[in-house]
Amino acid sequence: MTEQEIAEAEAAVEAAELKLDVAEQYHHQAGGERAVMELRAARFDAYAARDRVRQLKNKWAVEQAGAARRAAAEDAFPDKARKAMAERLAAERDAAVAAIVAAEKAAAELLEKVGAYSALVRESAADLRGRGLDASCAQDLGGTAGGVVHVEGEVWQPADASSVLAAVTAAVVRARDARHPFAAARWEQLGTLAQKAAQNELLSKAAVR
Repeated sequence: MTEQEIAEAEAAVEAAELKLDVAEQYHHQAGGERAVMELRAARFDAYAARDRVRQLKNKWAVEQAGAARRAAAEDAFPDKARKAMAERLAAERDAAVAAIVAAEKAAAELLEKVGAYSALVRESAADLRGRGLDASCAQDLGGTAGGVVHVEGEVWQPADASSVLAAVTAAVVRARDARHPFAAARWEQLGTLAQKAAQNELLSKAAVR
């Protein structure tokens, strides 16, 4: 919004009012339907031009008042306080970035370790199959069924590393904000039944539910 815009709008009002004077004189002298139509059009243009000036002046007043308030607020916000705020913001941003980097590394490690564990379970299952052992054997001696390993009285199941990571992340978010959309996500529906059971087992041992 500039003063130039207001000046141009005021000039347009003057031009419209001159046309209105001419239309009124023509209507007074000539009469008739054409004179009436021209008078109506000239009045409409003049009213519109005046209304635009009012709108621009109101907008100008609002902007000037806002600029004044802004200037007063800036004067009341000293450089020292501004710099201190910027320093705090920068420090917290750096801490957040560091946490993101650490979380990324931790997530990569989780995927690697859970993947390695699951690979070992599958390898062990293949080993048991090669030995002719299946789930009908005594579990304390060892057996396998559907990729699940039974050894020394324990059950070992391959897990989907990505689903585990998603479940852990959702659990952490849920602990801080139970209403967050991601906190409400459930990842048990992903993967096979064995993978779901393996995921629940790992999360239980890690006390993440």
